[in-house]
Amino acid sequence: MAAHLLTIALAAAPAFALPLSTITARDGISWWDTCEWFLPENLQCGTMNLPIDWNAPDGATFELRVTRFPRPSNTTTKSLGNLFINPGGPGGRASVAVAEIARGMVTLPSEILNSFDIIGVDPRGVGLSTPINCGHEIWAERVSLFPKTQAEFDRLVDKNKRLGESCIQKVPLSNHVDTISAAKDHEAVRKALGGKVTWMGLSYGSMLAAQYAALYPDNVRGMVLDGVLQHSLPAARNIELETTAYSTGLKAFFKWADSNDASPLKGGNAENLWYEIIKNATASPIPAKWCNDRSGGCYTNVTDEEFLLNAQGFLIRATQQAKINFANALIEVINGDATQFSSRLPFESNRDQYAGLAIGCQDWPSASSFKELQENLRRAKEYAPLTRGASQTYTLYASCAGWPAPLSNPPKKLRVKTKAPALLVNSLEDPSTSYKWALGMLDEIENRVLVTRKGDGHTSWGIPGETDNAINRFLLNNRLPPKGTTYDS
Repeated sequence: MAAHLLTIALAAAPAFALPLSTITARDGISWWDTCEWFLPENLQCGTMNLPIDWNAPDGATFELRVTRFPRPSNTTTKSLGNLFINPGGPGGRASVAVAEIARGMVTLPSEILNSFDIIGVDPRGVGLSTPINCGHEIWAERVSLFPKTQAEFDRLVDKNKRLGESCIQKVPLSNHVDTISAAKDHEAVRKALGGKVTWMGLSYGSMLAAQYAALYPDNVRGMVLDGVLQHSLPAARNIELETTAYSTGLKAFFKWADSNDASPLKGGNAENLWYEIIKNATASPIPAKWCNDRSGGCYTNVTDEEFLLNAQGFLIRATQQAKINFANALIEVINGDATQFSSRLPFESNRDQYAGLAIGCQDWPSASSFKELQENLRRAKEYAPLTRGASQTYTLYASCAGWPAPLSNPPKKLRVKTKAPALLVNSLEDPSTSYKWALGMLDEIENRVLVTRKGDGHTSWGIPGETDNAINRFLLNNRLPPKGTTYDS
C-alpha cells in the first residue's frame, strides 16, 4: 500500500454520498500568488476550508491544500479537464507528486501535459493539508510489533493508545482522516474546479479513487487504479495476501540477484543470505552505524522484525538500479552495517508517517487480542515463511491495536456503478498490492478491465514499457483495452 483519534468517540462517516449541495467549501478555492519556496514556480497553489466532520458540515473546519500544474496556456490541444493524482500511502503527498511532474522528474507524454490540468490534493492530515502531528517521544519508544507474550502485547496496546491520544491533542482533525472523508474532500475540490474528473490512483490512491467513484459515479470521466488495493477483506486474509505478495517479490529478486550480470550477488545464493541476516538479527540487533536515534533520525541498530518490515521498501521500484541498491544494502548488513534497514523516525518537516498510521487505523481493523494476533501470524508464516507475516498490512494491524479513534471506514465491498471506464493495472509479482486484490476488485467495479504486467515492482505508471503506454493511451482516449490484456513490460 506503500506510504500511513480520539478521546471522544464520534459517529462513523456514512458509506453514502452527501447531497452535492452539502459538498461545499466555505469560500471555494483561494488561489495564491505564489506557492511555497520549495515548490516549482510553474505550480499554482490554493486552499479550501472544509468541515472536519462531514456529518456536521457547519462545524469546525480545517485547511485543505490543492496544487495544480496547469496545461500550457498556448496549447491548441483540446482540454480533457482535471487529472487528479494520488501517489499512495496512506500518507503520500499528492503535492509532491505534482511537483515532480512539474519539474520534469517524472516524464509524461506531451499529449498528457497538454490535455490535462494535473491536480494534487494532499488528503486531510497529510503533507500541506493540516498535517497530523503526534508525540515524537511516544512514537520513538521501541515496542515490538510481533509480541510473543501477553505482557508484550499489552505494552504495544498501551503505546498505541498513548500515541493516538497525543495526535488528537495536537491536531483535532486526527480523529477524522478516514478515506470516505478524504473522498468527500476531493468532491469539494472537483465541484470548485468544475467538470468531471479523471483519476490516477496509485496503490492506496486506487482505494481513494474507487471510493470516490462509488460515492460520486456521475462525476468521473475515467480512472486508472494502478497497484490495486482491495478494501473488503478481513484482516487475516489481507495479511496473508500482502505478506505472500512480499514473498513473491523477494523470490523474483533472489532469482535476479543470483544470475544477473549486473548483480553484486551474482553466483551466490541470495535466499540463504536473507535467512542468515534474519538469524543474525534475531540473535542480536545489527548496528546501524549512520543512525542516531537521539537526534530523531533512525534507530542505532536493527532487529529481525525491523529488517523484515523495512526490506519490503527495496522491492517497490521495478528498475535494475533498485535491485542493485537492494543487493548492496544486503552486503552492507552482512558486513555489519544495517543503516539502510533502520526504521526512520518522523521529524518536524515530515510527519507523513503519523498521517499514514492515523488514516490506516480508521480504515482497517486491528488486533483485538493477543490470541487473535498470534493466530494470524501463525497462518501468515505458513503461507510465507520468507516474510513471516511482515507487511504494511500487518504493521497497521498491530500498530492500531488500542488506537483511540473509531474504525469509521471498516472494510466493505464497494459497488462502483459508474458508466465511466476503469483501467485496473497490476504486476504479477507486485511486492505490496497482491495481484489477487486486483482480481477481487473486478467484482466491485463495473465497466472495468484489468491489465496485467508480467514483472515485479509496485505500480506500472512511469515505468517505460507497454503497460505505461497503455495507461497513457487510456488517459487520453478513455477507451478500455480488451479483457485479459497482458504485457511483458
